[in-house]
Amino acid sequence: MICRKLEECINVELQSKSLEKCDNKNRVNCIESSDRRSEIKCEENKKKYVLENTKKNHVILYKMDGGIIVEDKSVPLNTSKCDYLFVIDDAIPTAVLIELKGVNVPKALIQLKGTFLLYKNVFCKFDRVYARAIVTSSTPNLKASPEYVNLERMIRKNYKGNIKIVEKQFNEKDIEL
Repeated sequence: MICRKLEECINVELQSKSLEKCDNKNRVNCIESSDRRSEIKCEENKKKYVLENTKKNHVILYKMDGGIIVEDKSVPLNTSKCDYLFVIDDAIPTAVLIELKGVNVPKALIQLKGTFLLYKNVFCKFDRVYARAIVTSSTPNLKASPEYVNLERMIRKNYKGNIKIVEKQFNEKDIEL
């Protein structure tokens, strides 16, 4: 199941209202946190991303793979999706897509791009959208690879954001995205 109410869910969550008639049977697994805590983290298999919320904005952490997008018979096989989505409620909301990956960095880039494409109508309403890949091994020089070049160009041009690939753990301040 691919949730078609992500935009509505974000708006409702930022206004601290409950979403009525959510079709996502997996809804309890969609939102990992939604508050103003100073650090919001996601982690998987010794890879971790920590967003330092220095401005104390409301931040929603969505689980994309297995929450917003759950593979079932309605989802095409091998649908590319990232692991997490951070939504930061600033003057105009900002989004950060996170992929926690082992050694297959090109696959991580494909998964990030797949999420952008699945939800392009949602992300176009954000002020900025960023992509982060946290990988196990040292990051190879990907700046010339087609996956990196295409994703970087799309993010910069359409979403005024950037992409960063880091090894094992990444702590990032909201003011330094």
